[in-house]
Amino acid sequence: MRILHTGDWHIGITRWGIDRSEEVFKSIEFIVDVVKREDIDVILIAGDLFDHRMPKGENLHRTAEILQKLGEEGRKVIVITGNHDWKELAISLGIFSSLANVHFLTGIGVKSFRTRRGEVLRVGSLPYFWERDFLHIGDDVTRREKLGEHLHRRLEEINQGFLSDSINVLLGHIFVEGALLGSAVKLSFSSNFAIPPSWFPNRAHYIALGHAHKPQNIEGSPAPAYYCGSIIRIDFSEVDDKKYINIVDVKPDRIANVEKVEIPCKELMELEFKISQLDSTAVMVQDFEGYIKARIFMDVLEKNPVSRVKQLIPNCVEVETIYQPEIKKDKHQIDLTLEPSKLFSHYLSLKDGKVDDEVIKVFEELYREATLNENSEY
Repeated sequence: MRILHTGDWHIGITRWGIDRSEEVFKSIEFIVDVVKREDIDVILIAGDLFDHRMPKGENLHRTAEILQKLGEEGRKVIVITGNHDWKELAISLGIFSSLANVHFLTGIGVKSFRTRRGEVLRVGSLPYFWERDFLHIGDDVTRREKLGEHLHRRLEEINQGFLSDSINVLLGHIFVEGALLGSAVKLSFSSNFAIPPSWFPNRAHYIALGHAHKPQNIEGSPAPAYYCGSIIRIDFSEVDDKKYINIVDVKPDRIANVEKVEIPCKELMELEFKISQLDSTAVMVQDFEGYIKARIFMDVLEKNPVSRVKQLIPNCVEVETIYQPEIKKDKHQIDLTLEPSKLFSHYLSLKDGKVDDEVIKVFEELYREATLNENSEY
């Protein structure tokens, strides 16, 4: 059986005031091509199909067309709900419920599928869970402990539902202990409740995870466990991350073989430069087609630095300006604690541009005499 594992598509996502749907759909087109080229039998989508719970109509229709295309030629498409989706996704929208070979899993359990090659696939589903859904379990003090016990028990039930003559896969949109998030985008982690990887079913051939945006395998799991990650670089915390889909070859009596296929997507770049170097920097990056974050040091006066940076570097979406304090004092700044002769010297330098030492000596004598006369009156 050939399985393709993807997830966290976040269709409809916007960043920096930019609708990035076309980037997402371009990555999805790449995935569709891989499905056809690699003769995939099952496509697993590990949650967060959309970025918003009320997607635009256009995005809904395009997504439905994509899912239907993936389900052609008898392929199975299995989607689990994430925290950006809603449980009644397929039920609420007839556009999805009518799709052939496309299945939405919204509850914890095991479901059996027969693939186009006649093989049996058993999918244990663990969709995103909200801790508020478990308010009935215990009081505030024991709730998290009870929640853990509940989930551990359900995972054991899933493990018992996996059979020796079938391909067994756990599909979850969850956070696992030790996982790296990748994106700085605000994610919901059920009040940071993380599942220990040791809880995963040992009868599983593969564990397909979604939620964390950084592609990674999970250590400490009894079966191969992977986060596929998001399909575009969402923010600058992912500047160095590559994006992947996983192709999993598996038979009932063999350990799954996992191959990572890189998704070509827009790159991100971070720059640091002085505002006086803006013109030369703009020339240097003029052929870069991704998004840029600029950190500029204000070494010369610039009235509207952010506007000028974005004018010369149109794909710069974030600008941070750093104003460094002056080391030298302003020559017009006067320290009134100085003795009178030095204050007078400073006055002459501002008035005439020069200071005559003889004039300063006369001033000091006159000041001394005035001070003595003033003291003698008392």
